[in-house]
Amino acid sequence: MLRAVLLIVLSALCQRRQRFTGVQMLPMECKADETEQDAFDENQPNGEPTGDKRRDALGQAFSYVELIVKRQHRMFVFMLFFLGNSVRIARFDRSGVFVTRKFDYKIDGQFLVDFLHRYSRLSDTERGYDPTVSRILPNTPLYNAMRQRANDKKEDDPRDYVRALFYKSLNTQWPWWKVEVHAHEPRGKTRKQRNHTVIRKFAVGMPHFQAPGVAGRGTRGYVALPVQDDDTIAEDADFVYLKDAWRVDHDGIDQEGLTLQFLNDQHVKYVPTLLCHGDLPGQVTKSQDHWQSFHSDQKKVPLKRHQHYRLVVKEVGLPLEEFEDRSFELCAAIFCCLIAHSQAFKAGIIHRDISAGNMLLCMGEDGEWYGLLNDWELSKKTDFGSPEGRQPDRTGTWQYMSAHALNNPCRRIVIQDELESFFHVLIYYAVRFLPHNLDDKHVGQFLHDYFDAYCPHVEGYYRCGRAKLDAMRSGVIQIVSYLDEEPKDREDANLRFLWPSPPKASSTPQTRDGSSSPALPRSPSPAERQLPSAKNASSSDERSSSPAFSAIYGSDLTSLPSEPPQPPEEVKEREHPLNSVIVPMLKWFEAHYALTAACSPSSPDDPPKEDSLNASAKGKRRLQVDEEDEVEDVVPSTNPDPELDAAMIATYEQHRARLETHGAMLTLISKALNFKEWPKNDKGPDKKPKDGYMPPKSAVPASVTATTGSKRRSMDDRLEARPGTSKRSKT
Repeated sequence: MLRAVLLIVLSALCQRRQRFTGVQMLPMECKADETEQDAFDENQPNGEPTGDKRRDALGQAFSYVELIVKRQHRMFVFMLFFLGNSVRIARFDRSGVFVTRKFDYKIDGQFLVDFLHRYSRLSDTERGYDPTVSRILPNTPLYNAMRQRANDKKEDDPRDYVRALFYKSLNTQWPWWKVEVHAHEPRGKTRKQRNHTVIRKFAVGMPHFQAPGVAGRGTRGYVALPVQDDDTIAEDADFVYLKDAWRVDHDGIDQEGLTLQFLNDQHVKYVPTLLCHGDLPGQVTKSQDHWQSFHSDQKKVPLKRHQHYRLVVKEVGLPLEEFEDRSFELCAAIFCCLIAHSQAFKAGIIHRDISAGNMLLCMGEDGEWYGLLNDWELSKKTDFGSPEGRQPDRTGTWQYMSAHALNNPCRRIVIQDELESFFHVLIYYAVRFLPHNLDDKHVGQFLHDYFDAYCPHVEGYYRCGRAKLDAMRSGVIQIVSYLDEEPKDREDANLRFLWPSPPKASSTPQTRDGSSSPALPRSPSPAERQLPSAKNASSSDERSSSPAFSAIYGSDLTSLPSEPPQPPEEVKEREHPLNSVIVPMLKWFEAHYALTAACSPSSPDDPPKEDSLNASAKGKRRLQVDEEDEVEDVVPSTNPDPELDAAMIATYEQHRARLETHGAMLTLISKALNFKEWPKNDKGPDKKPKDGYMPPKSAVPASVTATTGSKRRSMDDRLEARPGTSKRSKT
């Protein structure tokens, strides 16, 4: 096997071009066997191979193209495949790949020569390079200005984390870019002003976030600085967040910026603030057009048309996984995002892509950390005219989509699906970072089984994995298959979050000067024995750490002979407040799935009732709902007999009603945050394996073309573990 690259070196200095430093690349893959190592199979309807070696070859090819589009700004990529005496020419873009038939270059060499001759005469743009970006070369004024701003620390500014993120992005081993945003002025007074395009420029380094894969939206996020017309950066310029993506260009799907502008105008809380946005002219995928020309007998085109698009917002957030050292902060951030979703839904917008990556942590003007619901590009208006979705396949992120949505690819997303996605995000981070009754060595497999796994369907698409579907149907998340021994009781058989064990006290306490003294018996003070009241028990660190009375024992005193030492009190295991949130939610979902499958009087596709909740977060984060909107009795009672008799149906109806609006879920989380005692420092190291979890290869179906359009790979970014690997060939 030989991998090669055709370099066409141009004189960048003479031509005054600094876009790609004068080196153009045409990747080539060279293999000896023209059949077993061929990445494409002309005998298959979609051209994708079924043999292991050929699938590996296809995976290799996509990994090379992925590396190119990661490091460069490409609209498309040409690639040559040499297979013995044969060759193929391929063109990759964000919609898919279009490839020629194999031909013998010894016999039909004129085709290859003609292609190379034509390619050598193409411009950068015609070779696939994005003309709206240009390299920022080392030691240029703009390069130095970026470094200066990155090094300008502000110790007294709690939001200096944004500068730190920008500093981290200035990796000298990564190219820096000046990026254009072609924005319209939607608030112009005249039509001409509104249609006028304004080109704004921003300086960026390494992406803060970059979605894996070749086909699909290829989203990249940057911490950026605005660049003035004279290629300088103003001293008072604020850091912003720039999103670069190939959005789905489909009838009825608005630009994300238009949605954000609407939400901003409606004063929806906890959503990004739009600064500018716009499509890039002429940058549209073509694979979908080629597919249609070769499959004229098929009405539906599985490939989507993608339009290159950029968006700039004011807020720069942190990933949700960077929540502070308490589970309280995780739940509070998700609560904020749920408020954003609720208010947007009342304004007529449904998000449709609730996922871990779309919830951010952002510091507000008051110095408080809030949740920010991001990435509204798949949102739609809540006009429930059709029971089917607008796109030819699923909408969302596989790992966090509801089981119903995964099992019904063309079904539209409704509020119950979105609330279930919020639940899955909470479970995902809680299992990774909080103490629970699942052994750490099994966390990787559990994450795969619950979030990544899938079941092939006879009709050629993939359905929800077994673990997630079972949890929704049974109302519990079972972990029996991950236990090393039989569980002692029912509780141990289900996922449960634990109050962290207190640190072991030293047997030789130290005096104030640091010297050791003999261990002496000590009784807990009245203040230490007192539990927090409902009024002040929102979190454990709000309790006074100073006891009202001191124990009579000290380093210079011993107990009286008449006072026998007290036996140690039996410490009762404390219940983690997260369970009071998760258990009721699971019962709601159990009822929803049971009635949908068996005896629901209404269709799951009926329009949800109007949301009646209006969450309030005045001043600093109160994490409460308004009294008139609060839902009482949000904790459902459990019934050990699951038979669907009349009484059970009535109970299920009551539970299912909790998912018709945001009110019950917001009330449940708010009560837990405000009236439960939360542990300190219960966030531990990430239990997700660093190298990911690799399922047995036999668990991966041979064909991976007719899959979901959900946007991300598995959480380990492993090709074999991905439910939606078709994003290599279609979206």
